[in-house]
Amino acid sequence: MVDRPATTSTLVTVAAGQSFNTSYTPTAVGNATKVFDADSALTDTSISGAYIDEIWFQYAKHEVEFMAPVAGTAGTYSANSTTCTVTVAGGHHIKSGQEVAVNFTTYSSGSVPKDGTYIVGNVTDTTFEVGIPSQGGPITGNVTVYQPTLFCFYLVNAGTVTNTNQFFPLFTASIDSVVKSTNGTNKQNYSLTLHEDLPFINHPVVQAGTNFTSANNEVAPKQRGLMLKRGQALYVASTGSTALTTGFYCNVQGGYY
Repeated sequence: MVDRPATTSTLVTVAAGQSFNTSYTPTAVGNATKVFDADSALTDTSISGAYIDEIWFQYAKHEVEFMAPVAGTAGTYSANSTTCTVTVAGGHHIKSGQEVAVNFTTYSSGSVPKDGTYIVGNVTDTTFEVGIPSQGGPITGNVTVYQPTLFCFYLVNAGTVTNTNQFFPLFTASIDSVVKSTNGTNKQNYSLTLHEDLPFINHPVVQAGTNFTSANNEVAPKQRGLMLKRGQALYVASTGSTALTTGFYCNVQGGYY
């Protein structure tokens, strides 16, 4: 059914202009980047639409410890034994179970906790906990947190965007700041298919493979993706008001039908 394969790669540095904790809608027309176009200008009468079966992000440079697309977020911490509570006064967008890179910059007594990547737990709007090597305590001080990079994808039904209400949020992807997670997953190359961020679709082509709960469900049936009709386009933006210092290439693989 797909007879015109298409793969695009777009460097994404633009931020939505506001925190996604407030709203997913960009604050200005230019605050999102087009990453795939299913003839939004309606100039190609030979196609009916497009099918996307994979989207993946590639960080724009090689890192060995953690990724810093934007400057780290300043905060404070209170550590006692192996429990460390980090406070970000302005709020954060970290969820329980994610991994963050943490740099401890000052300490009140004893020794400074070890910098590193930690799994987050017990999250509130302004705080989260991480488990650290035993420090005794209590110890307080300042900390820099490298938060996950959060992207939102938008559907646009026009060749030219003239108003922010033309951006329709579809789904999000949150990429941990760590280079490699505790299970060995490389986060510098992040597949929305393998991480199950892409939605389920009615695939236009019957695929071989076993069901979703099988051991090989991530590679056998390609049953996550998007169907775009002719005249639509896919855009993406990062959370926050500051553009990414180092961006991600957003790679889209699909085809026209």
